[in-house]
Amino acid sequence: MGKSRSTTWIMVVGVLLFGGATVVTLRTAEQAVAAPTRVPQPVPASARAPQPVAHPPPSAPEESATIQDDPTVAPDPAQSADHTVSFPTDI
Repeated sequence: MGKSRSTTWIMVVGVLLFGGATVVTLRTAEQAVAAPTRVPQPVPASARAPQPVAHPPPSAPEESATIQDDPTVAPDPAQSADHTVSFPTDI
């Protein structure tokens, strides 16, 4: 008798929780659809922030910023990201 009462109470509490969550979700969705969209008002030219001064690009990149690749050196297969990838054979 005691086990069936506790099971009943667990079921009642669960139904109430799920019902409450459903009501909250549906009300939020209804309010999102019913809410009017706001049209942004144009900002007057006097209220706009001044534009930052654009600097000219550098004449040449710095030597330390340039990465030189050596195409004659083969990559090490042990450092490859896919050296341990196995593919299924029954495709």
